[in-house]
Amino acid sequence: MSNPKVVSLQPDRKPSSAIPPIVNSLRQQARKRLLALVKELLDCTDDALFEMADRSASNADHNLYFDSMRQIRLHRGDVQKRFVDELNLGFDQAFAGAGRDADSIDDVDADDISLVGNDDLEISVAISGIASKITSQFSLPIMELTKRLDHLAKHTTINERRNPLGPQALGEAFSRAIEDIDLDIKIRIILLKLFERMVMQRMGPVYEEANRALTDAGVLKDLRRALGKGRNPHAAQGPRPPASAGARGHQGAQPSGHGAPGTSGYGPGAGQGGYGGGTSTGGGDHSGAYGAGGYGSGGGSYGGDGGYAAGDGGFDGGGFGTIQNLLARMRGPESDGGAARQGGVIATPQLVDLLSAVQSESGQEPVSIEQMPSLVDLRQVVVTRAPDVTGEAMNHLGRADEDVVNFIGMLFDYILNDRNLAIPMKALIARLQIPVVKLAIIDKSFFDRSSHPARQLLNELSSAGIGWSSAAELKRDAVYDKIESIVVRVLNGFTENPEIFAELLEELRAFRTQDAARNARMEQRVRETETGKARTLSAKQDVQQVINQKACGMRLPREIGRFLSDVWSRVLVYAVLKDGDDGAAWNDLLSTLDDLLWAVQPLDDLEAVNRRDALTDALVYELEAGMALIQAPDSEIEHWRGVIRDQLEEVSRNDRAYLEDDEAPRQAEAFPEMEEIILAAPQEVTDSFEGEAPAPDFVEKINRLSEGTWVEIHQDDRPEPVRCKLATIVKPGDRYVFVNRRGMKVAEKSRMELARDLQDDRLVVLNDSQVFDRALQAVIGNLRQIQSQAQR
Repeated sequence: MSNPKVVSLQPDRKPSSAIPPIVNSLRQQARKRLLALVKELLDCTDDALFEMADRSASNADHNLYFDSMRQIRLHRGDVQKRFVDELNLGFDQAFAGAGRDADSIDDVDADDISLVGNDDLEISVAISGIASKITSQFSLPIMELTKRLDHLAKHTTINERRNPLGPQALGEAFSRAIEDIDLDIKIRIILLKLFERMVMQRMGPVYEEANRALTDAGVLKDLRRALGKGRNPHAAQGPRPPASAGARGHQGAQPSGHGAPGTSGYGPGAGQGGYGGGTSTGGGDHSGAYGAGGYGSGGGSYGGDGGYAAGDGGFDGGGFGTIQNLLARMRGPESDGGAARQGGVIATPQLVDLLSAVQSESGQEPVSIEQMPSLVDLRQVVVTRAPDVTGEAMNHLGRADEDVVNFIGMLFDYILNDRNLAIPMKALIARLQIPVVKLAIIDKSFFDRSSHPARQLLNELSSAGIGWSSAAELKRDAVYDKIESIVVRVLNGFTENPEIFAELLEELRAFRTQDAARNARMEQRVRETETGKARTLSAKQDVQQVINQKACGMRLPREIGRFLSDVWSRVLVYAVLKDGDDGAAWNDLLSTLDDLLWAVQPLDDLEAVNRRDALTDALVYELEAGMALIQAPDSEIEHWRGVIRDQLEEVSRNDRAYLEDDEAPRQAEAFPEMEEIILAAPQEVTDSFEGEAPAPDFVEKINRLSEGTWVEIHQDDRPEPVRCKLATIVKPGDRYVFVNRRGMKVAEKSRMELARDLQDDRLVVLNDSQVFDRALQAVIGNLRQIQSQAQR
């Protein structure tokens, strides 16, 4: 018997939404606010485009602005509806763990960037610029909102990029809202700029309301306080008791890193996870103080005095251990024994909290990029602030912690004195000293791994700003906005989560890929232009030589001489540039030149004169065809046609009169001799080096310059030096063409001029390689030199 079919009487149910009710309420409030802002934006778009049309210099631009106004009016309702739909979809996808297909250029490999459409690239760069500026402007509320939404997302991770109310998501939503309107890319960029100014820059109240609503609902209520103290809001929030006086005394009596064994020391011990996860070989007892889930695993453990003991996968005498050995030579005698110390020792957990508090305050201070930053005496800052965290005065750091503070201070001292970095970049990197010290205390692999994300981020930041010259030019610079936003996000977002550096590194590299692609197009145009100028110069030199060889010294009618130097030389230059000097066109045009020169010379028999007269029409036709090649105006062609015919007829009459009448004078003898012609070339190409020649070794250094090298050039017409990149070396003339960070030409010099500038210290070749690795190598080299001198 067959089984009966069972038909459900219940209607199909849609899966329940993954969005929590509080977030749904938040979405509705934000949607209402944002829709009002977008409506206001569209109201103002008409006025903005009308003003641009009124100021436009061409009819094409005027029509473009008015046509765009009409299109936006027609699709206004569609834009508003699409934006709301995209906003809703952003929330759905963020909490469902889904994402759009890769429609962002951020995921495109650098080698494939040429496959991305130019318009898409421009849009992506504009949105990234908006995201950088707004993230910097509202860094703290955006970070708080992101953490709260991420806390509510049970099945996925929400970062700032996936935050549906974040500037990146909103910028992309607006871009998609206008993508169906038939608008030129120029108008789309204008609309995005208006969106930034009229919507995104007014998002402060939206973020504050969203955070307030979530806080009132009990979502990470203590988040801001936790961030201020530098703690991870997801970690256990129990208070951290200070070490007892007895424990501190015991620590002080032991040499660094060799105290009596204690239990549950700060750190993971022999490969265990979290605070208090294993046995510490340092002094002191922090039994069970911090629970599990702290600073990773397998990295060794901290004793009570900050000494570092190797754990499973920890240090074995290399890396940080080597650095400590080098630093030992620089310590005073009182630092080797705990008995000489007066006051308590700040334990590592307390030091991390102190650094987090100072870091949080630093994140709220404005960044000054106009003055050379000063190095922070971090040890003094920590000792001064110790009572705020520990409840009592403490004057010393543990040995390992003090070594970290001192060594990172040396690295930043080197970086801030590196002339390869501009002052604005030094000002930004200086803000990262505290986070880097804290990271190095938490994660000692920072010293071992050149691939560590934090080290790579420092290198990437310095490389990105290599082309900056002064603070004045950075007011509307997208790269600066991005770098500043990353620095601010480190200051506000790095608690005890080293993964933030990897996230920001990936984001910065994606941004630089976009920026490099746009600049590469500009640089390519410069290279093509300069190469074209060089080829034109070479062609003019070839033509100049040929005409002078054939015509110099001949007696020619004055008008024919003008025709050769002013017109036919251009025809020959065109032929060389198009087909080279071995093509059929070049040879045909040279034959025409020979025929013209023969035709205006005096002939000795009437038969030759008759033959010349018979060839006149064909010769004039060939000359007209040559002028047509260079697209000479009809009026110019007609003028020279008449001049050449008149000259040929006059020469023919004179020859006939001379040959038929013995007493007639030879008119050709009255013609002037053809002088050597000099074809005009661009002034900057023809200028030769004047003055005393530079020394050969400086010329050799210039010979070693390659395309892509950054330099700093002092120019007479500018008070400050200019940083620029060698875009191309063009020949003939060995002209070195330099572009700024946007790919625009800023300087052109000859090899000898550059060598002279280098000799006179008016040119500095910059090193844009890994700044952190250079600093590490220099500081360790200096410490080894000190150690070597001490051993003598």
